[in-house]
Amino acid sequence: MNIQHDLLTGIRVLDFTWSVSGSNTTRILAAMGAEVIKVEWPKTPDMMRFSMYAKDDEPGLDNGAFFNSLNVGKKSFTVNIKSAEGMNIIKELIKKSDIVTENFSAGVFEKWGLDYSSLKELNEGIIYMSISGLGHTGRQKNYGTWGPTAAALSGMTYISGLPDTHPSGWGYSILDIVAGYTGAYSVLTALLYKKRTGEGQYIDISQVETALPLVGTNVLDYFVNARPSNRPDFPTGNRSILSTDERKSDFRGPIACPQNTYRCAGEDANDYCVIAIYSDDEWERFKAAIGQPEWGNDPKFTNLKGRIQHQGELDQHIEEYTIRFHKYEVMEALQQYGIVAVAVQQNEDIVENDPQLRFRGLFEKIKHPLLGERLVEGIPIKMSQTSPSIRKPAPLMGEDNDFVLKEILDYSEEEIELLNRNGVFWPLDMPKDSFKAVRPLW
Repeated sequence: MNIQHDLLTGIRVLDFTWSVSGSNTTRILAAMGAEVIKVEWPKTPDMMRFSMYAKDDEPGLDNGAFFNSLNVGKKSFTVNIKSAEGMNIIKELIKKSDIVTENFSAGVFEKWGLDYSSLKELNEGIIYMSISGLGHTGRQKNYGTWGPTAAALSGMTYISGLPDTHPSGWGYSILDIVAGYTGAYSVLTALLYKKRTGEGQYIDISQVETALPLVGTNVLDYFVNARPSNRPDFPTGNRSILSTDERKSDFRGPIACPQNTYRCAGEDANDYCVIAIYSDDEWERFKAAIGQPEWGNDPKFTNLKGRIQHQGELDQHIEEYTIRFHKYEVMEALQQYGIVAVAVQQNEDIVENDPQLRFRGLFEKIKHPLLGERLVEGIPIKMSQTSPSIRKPAPLMGEDNDFVLKEILDYSEEEIELLNRNGVFWPLDMPKDSFKAVRPLW
């Protein structure tokens, strides 16, 4: 056994997740060595199978880049659970699994007869993890959400954007990632509990609840002071604080000024750096780093209060310096003086130019039977004994049917052939090699 990768060797996950949040949970578990069996059906496939095709690829079931990133390390088993034979097979697999995962809306598994009490009848020690927008209890449990809409309910959207504008939202669905990681550590906790007690349990995760720590101390301020937040007092945009009134600082902790995004040399739309200075001592070091400009000794900039009162003018002076240098040059020069300064990186910077990510090996190469050798994101956890690792590419649809049926369930060739003829493992009216995505997601 390779102890570096196989922490969860022997743990089997029956995975009904789709899209991003739940798939991210099982992606992590697979990287820790768990056997993750993704249950699929070709006529209602995971929507991520239709996303982010390479520019020259013909859209199909197996070559969507996003699916192939989210599902590395997993197996694929196709079965029609709406058929009696298919549901019986699923129940057999539940008996032989340690964990069941899903991220459907509340009530879907219950309609299938697979609620937690039913799962326990099949497997007393089963761990069942669900992720949904609002959880599986409460008056609003059946409300529909997606990651960005859950962000609005959590308060994240309200604190986004710039002063004197509408909330702007966060672009990509951050909560799908946060809920996915929450799911992974909750499963690990449940496994530890099972090791100690022999008992499984039900894990009910609400995406909205996973977001509350991301709204900073705004909720805490209401706990303590019952003080409502009011735009345009915040958000502060790129700044740490808008005025010397600390009550309007978004309660983020230590106050920095200057703190902003500054244009750097270059013609690219992303040639910016971020600089944050938290103390008068750092201010003196900053002035030394940029050559002691005359404006830096202006009395109105000598202390934090003065810099806050005049930060518009201060930002103009700083950008007169940064615009002369490449963003990485600014970062290196100021970091040498102990100043928090970093480049604003875009996609190609992260993949091609970031020496720290390259050194730490975040991106791993895998070879996919259709896509060839590609980079995928690894798991951003480094452990001295049990670091997770990407073990294999994402599966082709139904790639592991024989393994599941023969190796796990001990079905004979004759039994499998009969079920195949009845369309249990693939729709009879859908040739395996004829599928084309009519409308890729992007």
